[in-house]
Amino acid sequence: MENVPWESFSAIFHSSLSWPWLDVQILLYNLETNQCVTKVGNSMGDFSCVNLHSSPPNMLVAGNKDRRVRVFDLRCAEAVCCVQGHQLGVCSVQMDEWKVVSGGEEGLLCVWDQRMATKLWEMHARHPVRRVWFDSHLLITANIPEEKNPRGSSITEDDPSLHRKYRGVIYCYDFSVDQLAVDSVLPICRSSYDEVSGYSYNIGLAVPYDSI
Repeated sequence: MENVPWESFSAIFHSSLSWPWLDVQILLYNLETNQCVTKVGNSMGDFSCVNLHSSPPNMLVAGNKDRRVRVFDLRCAEAVCCVQGHQLGVCSVQMDEWKVVSGGEEGLLCVWDQRMATKLWEMHARHPVRRVWFDSHLLITANIPEEKNPRGSSITEDDPSLHRKYRGVIYCYDFSVDQLAVDSVLPICRSSYDEVSGYSYNIGLAVPYDSI
């Protein structure tokens, strides 16, 4: 697999309709030879999303209806990280060298540290998070509602509240280091060491100002 371009591989879900109690797997195919090169998974729940091409080499991230996010190492065909924090199934995932972003059907967006298997950040929206994309400083999500057509005889097409409820939303989160976070830090934490005195306001600082 190391000598074949990563774009030549594709991952698909595989389950047995005849034997529904069997474990569900993800099959990785070489598109040039049409051969299955490895299998990962062994989950009782159905895999609902998978991301291969945005993942680091030899890695794959997948979301499952059992509310878990799994990171697989394709060299050993085993899960090296498994995190759980969604109330419903996972419907979108992406990862890089150390973090994983997952979106759930309940509208929850999570950022995970896969090295520690811990949640770093979360945000909740009305609709399921169907698409996620991020780079070094931006995180973009697409929240698409389950019901795209309103129901009920009392609903009118020109009702603005109705259109907002059934309208999908695209969110863009900017984590750029160019943005100064100074405004969110208390003045005592921004004090210069040139000053001889200060007051800690009962804040437990890593380097207490008043002890200088």
